[in-house]
Amino acid sequence: MDVAKAFTYFAEDERWLGKLVIGVLVSLASFLILPGFLLSGYMVGITRNVMNGKKRPLPEWEDLGTLFMDGLSIVVASIVYTLPFWLLTCIAFITTIGFGGLSEATQISEDAVAAGILATWGLIGCLFIIFMLAFFFISPAIVIQYVREGNLSACFRFGEVLGIVRDNFGDILIAGLTPFAASLVLSIVVTALNAIICIGTVIGFLLSFVMGPYLAAVTGHLYGQIASKIGGTPPAEKFAA
Repeated sequence: MDVAKAFTYFAEDERWLGKLVIGVLVSLASFLILPGFLLSGYMVGITRNVMNGKKRPLPEWEDLGTLFMDGLSIVVASIVYTLPFWLLTCIAFITTIGFGGLSEATQISEDAVAAGILATWGLIGCLFIIFMLAFFFISPAIVIQYVREGNLSACFRFGEVLGIVRDNFGDILIAGLTPFAASLVLSIVVTALNAIICIGTVIGFLLSFVMGPYLAAVTGHLYGQIASKIGGTPPAEKFAA
């Protein structure tokens, strides 16, 4: 994978500044929820353009309907994949309430009830860590599967999604860790700049707003490289064998 290209291609677009400004504005409005779908859709658009080999992969902020639907599709797919975690959380809450009722209805000591609740949440915590590690790899595969197939239903062909993870494990690891590392470095830079009175604070303030859209563009390019490497034909569903 060309990690350096993912960080530098942005400036190769002659309209990069205007696109970045719009991205920042959309990011600032993401607290309204709906604009957040546009930013996710823009990342998907970058992935699609890189996969298709476009020389200037940054999309225009014109077809907002497509950007919104792309972002919405990825969010919906991600929610479906995280349903097991939410189910486990609900079970943990119900179990906690059940232990409380059991304590009142029986002679079980409060220490025993507390131990039961602690064991329940400890188990949920362990499962949560395992689940998040799995989703770390599945999340990029969802986006890649979506841009290759162009429809939401393809994201739920679990064998193909898992096949993408299995066959591109190293690349997906790089694609996941790179934006995280870049975010950490940029956060340190922003913190250092904020320590400089006036101009440093202003630069750090502006950089903190640019960071989100820029890292989304980096992520989209990395995903696009993986999608381009795989090609347009879904991998064989070996898990069905």
